[in-house]
Amino acid sequence: MVDVDARARLAALTPHIAPGALAAERAVEVHPALRALLPHGLVRGSTVCCTGGAATSSAFLLAAAASQAGSWTGVAGMAHFGAQAAAEAGVELGRVVVVRERGRYDDGTWGQVLAALVDGFDVVVFGAAARVRAGTARRVQARLQTRGAVLVLVGDAGGFSADLQVASRSRWQGLGDGHGHLRTREVELVVEGRRVPRPRRDTLWFPDAAGRIIGRQAHGAPVVELGRTG
Repeated sequence: MVDVDARARLAALTPHIAPGALAAERAVEVHPALRALLPHGLVRGSTVCCTGGAATSSAFLLAAAASQAGSWTGVAGMAHFGAQAAAEAGVELGRVVVVRERGRYDDGTWGQVLAALVDGFDVVVFGAAARVRAGTARRVQARLQTRGAVLVLVGDAGGFSADLQVASRSRWQGLGDGHGHLRTREVELVVEGRRVPRPRRDTLWFPDAAGRIIGRQAHGAPVVELGRTG
């Protein structure tokens, strides 16, 4: 994982790593656990917004397969970026560049940072969309479509227009009444968007008891609604 804390250093780095192994592909592959939800992967040039209790985990899971295939991932606007969480989602940390925010970046600075990331990476994970003005967001997305990268927003989409919305709810299992430890997590994902005729739902073990990430639909198991019994 490379920690970049200045725009000049980022600009110097990106020409050496762009575009990655998937530059000629029309879509970015996704983790096997997401194939029931996104059977054709992520369309290049698109923007995905992840919300809900597992928004950050979902964002990294979206980036995992591309990362494992040799593409680079740029991360910005995430003050509490967790390398371990990204690795557990399947992201290759050796191909991650993190832009650390020193002070509070203004709209113009974020515009420059995002332009550099979109030019240099196949997948960009961004967690400060609410601090980017609509005009700047439109320019970034126009550049995104030209370059063929995928922008994954974590939380509020702000002035960005999302092609896909990935909403999440999660529940950990394993804790009893004052005893036990966290063993498994159920994550319910709902995907909606312009290219999705109707909402798609799946419940993932993220992780299961063996530490794996498994989509229930992909493995023929019934889908359950989190928080419901009976």
